Amino acid sequence: MSRHPVRPSRTLPAAEWWAPLLVDLGAVQCGSAELGLCVRNADLTSGRARVTVQWPGIPATTLLPDPEAGRDALLRLIAAAGPARLADDEPVDSTSSPLTSHGWLLDELGRRSDAWYAYLAEPVELLRVETDGRRTTDVAVGRTSRGDVVEVRVPLAGLGAGGMDVGLTYTIVERAVTVAAHGLRPAGSVQGRPAFVTGLPGEDLET
Repeated sequence: MSRHPVRPSRTLPAAEWWAPLLVDLGAVQCGSAELGLCVRNADLTSGRARVTVQWPGIPATTLLPDPEAGRDALLRLIAAAGPARLADDEPVDSTSSPLTSHGWLLDELGRRSDAWYAYLAEPVELLRVETDGRRTTDVAVGRTSRGDVVEVRVPLAGLGAGGMDVGLTYTIVERAVTVAAHGLRPAGSVQGRPAFVTGLPGEDLET
């Protein structure tokens, strides 16, 4: 636990370096869900953001955005690969698409980056946010002192509707740290570290 980010953002010193990017990605994802955009993967494992975007019928494209270049610059970068626009101010509701809910989650993670340095005594790091674009998004949490990774699987149906899920970032981080061993399923490796997958509290993983 610390009062300061592990690697602070240049423009937001109280936030982690990737926080502005995730908020901006959330805005583009929410605005472009009806256009078919899926921000498939935001990979932070190398210390430089790698973002993979995809549209139906179009091969995935991996981009290397500057996390602090701003929303307009990110939109131009993504729009060079396919149709994209920024979100309006309409809230997410129970009828929102899974892609819109994924955008909400990206925004939620970016706005609460203090969860990764000031919330729990055990050091953790955000490594990757990956979605299937239909049902779930996996948030990969590095458990630094244990040398492993827990991917917390978040259902997208209804996520963010009515403001009920605000603060979900803290639940995700706490779940990754406190989940019992029997609640983990092996999931290969991430950045050379053994990885496991689990659901949110009260959510069973599908077999």
